[in-house]
Amino acid sequence: MQLKRGADDRIPASKAGYMELAGAVKDSDCHKVKVPGGVSKNLGCCNFFEPESKAVQQFKCGNCEYVKR
Repeated sequence: MQLKRGADDRIPASKAGYMELAGAVKDSDCHKVKVPGGVSKNLGCCNFFEPESKAVQQFKCGNCEYVKR
């Protein structure tokens, strides 16, 4: 299948489970997940993961911590 020029094949933020904490600054973009306005590198995260190839046998996710200020 050939994508149309300019087509966006990223998955929606809702499907990826993307979330941001209050006060998040959208300071980046994600090549896998489409978030309106971009993502926050420090105060945002999602739960969408997939192996890069069949050779990948396992992966470990980072830990999200809820921090009170």
